[in-house]
Amino acid sequence: MITVREIETPPGLEALAGLKPVDYRESFTFTTSVDRPAEQWARQTLERCPRGTRAQMIAVWTLLGIPLAPPWSRAQVLGWRILHNSSSHIVLESRAATGVTARLVLHSTGTDVTQAMLVRFDRPLGRRIWTRLAPKHRRFLRALLARAAASPPPASPPPAFPPSASPPSASPPHA
Repeated sequence: MITVREIETPPGLEALAGLKPVDYRESFTFTTSVDRPAEQWARQTLERCPRGTRAQMIAVWTLLGIPLAPPWSRAQVLGWRILHNSSSHIVLESRAATGVTARLVLHSTGTDVTQAMLVRFDRPLGRRIWTRLAPKHRRFLRALLARAAASPPPASPPPAFPPSASPPSASPPHA
């Protein structure tokens, strides 16, 4: 069983987020046997969770006034815009009309994965709302990460040609 632990936000992840000032932070980490790039972990966590869980997240985000990116865009993960992306880290952002800007940083090094969520209150309403949501969010996110950590990696597409075969020739066969 994989254990997701809450930790202090690593300064390096806070720097990657590039959010100033930070009014709220929460971070979790886990070790798994699967080595995946950060974007794959982000997609595993947010997009490959059960349909009801995704619907719940989208409903809450909509109530908070978060304009989600179009689902067909590769520049987003479940509506959160991708600000930075490399094999070791991905930074996602959402800005709510209620006055909350959030950045989610997922950092993956081998089999160690750390996720940090940093929040800035842009309006007093955002602070009041987030103060009430934060304890539930912590529990929800920990469970979401635990599920992602325990899930098998997504199936990779089969190779275009079996290893023993070669691609078809561009020229017609000889008669």
